[in-house]
Amino acid sequence: MSIRGRSGIAWLLAIAALAAGTVVAVRWRAKPKLTDSELLKWTSRATKPYQGRLSGIVLNERAHPAPDMIVQAANLDRPFVGMLPWTQTDAKGRFALTGILPGHIYVNAFNEKAFYPNANSIFWDGRGVAEVELPVGGEVSGIVLKLSPVGRLQVKAKNAVTGAVIDSLGVSLERDGAPNRSMGGGTLDDSWLVPTVPIRFCVTKEGFQAAWYGGDGSFEKSLPITVAPRRVVTATVPLWPLNSTAANSTCYSRRSR
Repeated sequence: MSIRGRSGIAWLLAIAALAAGTVVAVRWRAKPKLTDSELLKWTSRATKPYQGRLSGIVLNERAHPAPDMIVQAANLDRPFVGMLPWTQTDAKGRFALTGILPGHIYVNAFNEKAFYPNANSIFWDGRGVAEVELPVGGEVSGIVLKLSPVGRLQVKAKNAVTGAVIDSLGVSLERDGAPNRSMGGGTLDDSWLVPTVPIRFCVTKEGFQAAWYGGDGSFEKSLPITVAPRRVVTATVPLWPLNSTAANSTCYSRRSR
């Protein structure tokens, strides 16, 4: 029998044993090379001894325990496809995450309905975030995640010609004076949590010219807007229909020029 044939039989025996919840020792000459995703797909039981645990507490802006916060963990050493491991804090703000693969772990807490953002980008100030090193099969405890509330910006748009309301908008936000700290996309209700510092924003919609808030729609004449913690501010932007191929349908600022 060839090496490949013996390896194939060994793999079948190993898979059958794993399915039965037993541990076997299988020896082969040619060891297959598995990707991380392949390894996690069908050897989750076998990898449990190598997985770790994270635990800690989430505090609000008054240093009080924050219940009902979502806490998630991302392994920065491994690519991940699917939903990140997550849990919710208890009545005393405590959390515990198990089954975490070892490596450099990024942990963050948020609850957007309560004005605590998912601050997992440089647009934010790193509140509610921690980075830890999780050893193989180990535990990191005593993690403290401190949250600060932010504001909410409700973006509205209207047809500059007809006055009709326009929804399902694309929005690009950037911190005033820090164009490299930006984020954008779309939300179901066209509202965004925003930091409590001056920001500028631009609105896009298919069939219309992109427009920055304030002035004539250009970035040069745009106006910064500041939203206080736990406040909701509504800002309306008029959009002009595209009337030529030369019209601009993309947001441009100092960052992108």
